[in-house]
Amino acid sequence: MRLGLPLPYSDDIHVCDCGKSISDSSGYHQITCKSGGGPVWTHNSIMSVWSDCLSHLQIHHRKEPTYRYSSSDSHPDISVFDTGAGSNVELDIAMAHPWSSDIFPTSASTNGAAAYRREEWKKARYAKETYPGGMSVQVIPLVMEHFGRWGKQAEVYLDQLSKRFMDEHGKSDRASFKDHWRKRMAIQLQKCNARVFLRKTSSLVQALPNTISD
Repeated sequence: MRLGLPLPYSDDIHVCDCGKSISDSSGYHQITCKSGGGPVWTHNSIMSVWSDCLSHLQIHHRKEPTYRYSSSDSHPDISVFDTGAGSNVELDIAMAHPWSSDIFPTSASTNGAAAYRREEWKKARYAKETYPGGMSVQVIPLVMEHFGRWGKQAEVYLDQLSKRFMDEHGKSDRASFKDHWRKRMAIQLQKCNARVFLRKTSSLVQALPNTISD
């Protein structure tokens, strides 16, 4: 999928559970279709990895807090109560697909364009948000593209966490910390992509002839 090669299943037109008739060997529709909850499951899985990273550093945080911002019905994915850093922040996890119709011409020629556009949209959305009571909100959009590229803000935030780890364990461990969590994110993302794709195409896979000999 990441290499743009056709995926190994029939190209015959079939009806997705969202009701659309599709013939898509690229996997774009299967990965991004909201019917069945695939994108939500991917989002929540990546959010859990970020939460694990914060827990590893013993940073107090809460996933999906119940409070809402005052000017909308939005709430953060993760609230970070980081007394060590001297401030609290809200983390907004988001996915972006480079083949989205509104970004594809740019993303085809510019690495990270889909993540960048998603970050800018998130920053504009939360620019005027406040907590109930009027205090301003600091929101960090942590964006990943479906093929694995990270947004700039996600890169910066992981770097900040790695510095925190380095201060406690020594400079030699900073690179290993970043490498570990980047791999955790990458593996989880590919597992999510595979699960969502297989769920969307299960009827086609079952209909394929069995080509594996005993």
